Amino acid sequence: MARPKHPANGQLASPGPRTDPRILYLTFYNISLFILWISVFVSVSAHARLGASDVFNAISSRVRWIQTLSFIEVVHTALRIVKSPVSTTFIQNFTRVVQVWLWYFFPEATGKSYAFLLLVLAWSVADSVRYLYLTLHLHGRASDHLAWLRYSMFIPLYPVGIGSEWWLMYKCIEPLSKVSDVGPWIFWFLLMLYVPGAYTMFNHMLRQRWKTLGRQRKDV
Repeated sequence: MARPKHPANGQLASPGPRTDPRILYLTFYNISLFILWISVFVSVSAHARLGASDVFNAISSRVRWIQTLSFIEVVHTALRIVKSPVSTTFIQNFTRVVQVWLWYFFPEATGKSYAFLLLVLAWSVADSVRYLYLTLHLHGRASDHLAWLRYSMFIPLYPVGIGSEWWLMYKCIEPLSKVSDVGPWIFWFLLMLYVPGAYTMFNHMLRQRWKTLGRQRKDV
């Protein structure tokens, strides 16, 4: 069976040697993010039985900085370090960055909600698999099973994640109204954008899944 070359969000292995600076940089970046998200998953699993507040206290700061760091992926696409659409990369990372900084400014509204626990669990599972896949794919070592997992997990996890994001932003409207008259209206506008935004992102991921796994079946 021929091993397919999965498109993996544009992070295609270059035909040159493994000393290619781009490959070395992306390998380091993806391994680092894989380790960081695995650490989040382990912490969530360890604290989940104690409740959402305990999970929040244990990992909110760590997730906030991991996700803020991940915004560099927009730069990756803009500079063509990876061949992914800038628009979808920006949407996904922007909404996540907004979300993690809401936790910082409104911990009372977000830290006690089980939506927070569900959100970080969904993020940590999805991104651990994603960055592991991207790392191995850069060197032509991503298995068909890992490719299937990477391009299938979003089907149950994305609705959980996007629904949790929406709810946590909604919960922040009341405390925000105490410090700003305009802020709540901006948040309501953003909440309305979640509907077309989620539809666009989900369909984009379905198309990526079809392209990748469809090519995989043809190569069998």
